[in-house]
Amino acid sequence: MGSAALGVRDHCGWAVLVAVGGAPEAPRVLLRERVTLLDDPSLPDQPYHAAAGLDLAAAGELIARVERAAHAAARDALDTAARELAGAGHDVLGVALDLGAVGAGRMALPDDLATVLSKHHYLHGAEGELYHEALMDAARGAGFAVSRYDFKELRDIAARMLGTDAAGRVDGLRSQVGTPWTRDHKDAALAALLVLDGADRA
Repeated sequence: MGSAALGVRDHCGWAVLVAVGGAPEAPRVLLRERVTLLDDPSLPDQPYHAAAGLDLAAAGELIARVERAAHAAARDALDTAARELAGAGHDVLGVALDLGAVGAGRMALPDDLATVLSKHHYLHGAEGELYHEALMDAARGAGFAVSRYDFKELRDIAARMLGTDAAGRVDGLRSQVGTPWTRDHKDAALAALLVLDGADRA
């Protein structure tokens, strides 16, 4: 059975998943998917923005509904990817996720919902963290090790850990899979490659 790692580049309501395997010097794309992180079309993918005009009780309930739906969708997405990889003979060693603005320390969210809803930059930070947390909980619930990277610094991190040509190697994976091979795909693949390299060194 070959080893694999999953990288995830998430946005509000959706994410790109890329699994890579093989040696870090010659990676192979094993899976590439765009998945939903919010299956219920009646719910807003930016719940904090939608809740900003509501009273606190209604706002809290709306956000909680989106959180529950996002956690369920994240579990489904990662479970499906893991089954597909396992069925193809790959053992998933871990999942790589973005730290996000909150996790990277660029923003500290207030503890109380009223303050979060009062500032536009808090709305964005809270929404990003909602989906990050859903994915992290889903990955851990599936038994995967979770590695979180600051995706804004991902190429610099990869250059230090994998060599200065790491980003170029990932950019070149388009020849394996064709289009689309966007920055989201490249970031997810590069983060997965860091996980794969770390597991190989362990």
